[in-house]
Amino acid sequence: MEKERDNLSQQNLDKIIGTTVLMESKYENENITAIGTGFFIEPDKIVTNVHVLAGATTVTPKSIDTEAVYTVEGITAFDDINDLAILKIVEEGTPFPIGDSKKVRKGEHVCVIGYPEKKVSTVEGSVHSIRNSGKHLWLNFKLSEGNSGGPVLNAKGEVIAIATAASMSFDNSTTDKNRTISSKVLKLLLKKIGGVEPLDVWQRRSRIRAYIKAYKGDETREQGEYKEAIDHYDFALKLNPYLENIYNNRAAAKILVGRYDEAYTDLLTALRLNPERFNFTGIGVFLAWKWEIVKIFSFRLSIKFIRNVLGKGGWFALRGVVKFRLAKARVEQGNIMEAGNLYRAGIDNFTEAINQEPKRGKFYNTRGWMKYFLGKLETEQENEKEAQRLYHEAISDADEALHLKAKNAKYKAAYHHTRGAAKASLNDHNAAIEDFDESIRLRPKKALYYHDRGLSKQALGQHEAAEVDFDKAKELDPEIEK
Repeated sequence: MEKERDNLSQQNLDKIIGTTVLMESKYENENITAIGTGFFIEPDKIVTNVHVLAGATTVTPKSIDTEAVYTVEGITAFDDINDLAILKIVEEGTPFPIGDSKKVRKGEHVCVIGYPEKKVSTVEGSVHSIRNSGKHLWLNFKLSEGNSGGPVLNAKGEVIAIATAASMSFDNSTTDKNRTISSKVLKLLLKKIGGVEPLDVWQRRSRIRAYIKAYKGDETREQGEYKEAIDHYDFALKLNPYLENIYNNRAAAKILVGRYDEAYTDLLTALRLNPERFNFTGIGVFLAWKWEIVKIFSFRLSIKFIRNVLGKGGWFALRGVVKFRLAKARVEQGNIMEAGNLYRAGIDNFTEAINQEPKRGKFYNTRGWMKYFLGKLETEQENEKEAQRLYHEAISDADEALHLKAKNAKYKAAYHHTRGAAKASLNDHNAAIEDFDESIRLRPKKALYYHDRGLSKQALGQHEAAEVDFDKAKELDPEIEK
């Protein structure tokens, strides 16, 4: 195996036999060009992913090296379940040799060629696992979107798999592993090559239109429009009920709108669409698949248990906290639209919690804290009037929390801090400092309180006093930013 790794490390694009192409797809009424990758598997045939082609009015394969542009006659074979399509090309290219994915072993070193950002890229890593009865090879590294449809090569330069889209996790972040389609699946598709179907005719097939609807679902889900996303996923699954990823993505959206029982069903359906068969060489993968089913049932039981223990108010509050954390993650990812929608949904959850238990100061404060963060987003988007409304509401929520007279100093300190942060955002820094003073008195080892008081002092021109607070915050928490 080490020898194979050494051989692969010495390879470069000039030594690899085969023609890869940048796939440019254009869409009707949309001023965008999507990119993917393809490669020749016969002199006049290119393989790529179905999702690279779905919905496109024109598809143009290009060679970056030679600047050759190839003409697509149409589709000559496709496998929509496994996301593979073969294009008939007028011109010719050099086909890659196809390897035997049955001989691939966990840990084997591989290379992936693709065109993220329209530039050729080679990424090296290893095989993490072989799953779904050899249909999928999971790689131990992440690929970019432009790699979709690119060849996965072994040390001999043979194609052992085809790259596909990176999987999305529950929180919309991409995973650090990538699923690829094995050459075993490609070889089966090559046996089905037949006549040429024009691209526009192929696009009208219901099972291909399912990809377009699923993409709309992903798009609206990433914007935080979860109910609309579910509608798109529903439509996609009516067109093609065998696409595993759609069930997983619909489940994630359903969880966020509280449709848990339906989400469990979707997750189980996704697992059952790609079952692992028992065999002694792959017993670990088989047991991992079984364990995923157990985890889904356990999660379902846990949700019911937590719901009963917390009661209606606590349950709504927990859902709000989950959305709050997801919203903060979206801000870090740069997805401001979804972050805003998550904050709004979380605020609604806490409003429901307050309706159930109106004497819980913590519920008011957390709702106010979320309004403060949403106000920050509105300020960044230059929606100052809406931001000021949210800051005033955050102050009102903190006032209500303080009015309920929490006995716990930790909670009371947090209530004053929320009110102080909102006042500071309204440029009422003197009043903000009074609240921060009280937060520090009640909880003198909380770095954030010193940090935020320092910001208000700085805004008032009290620079020396501000530096003292910043130094204290840094002493308590070296990771805090000034």
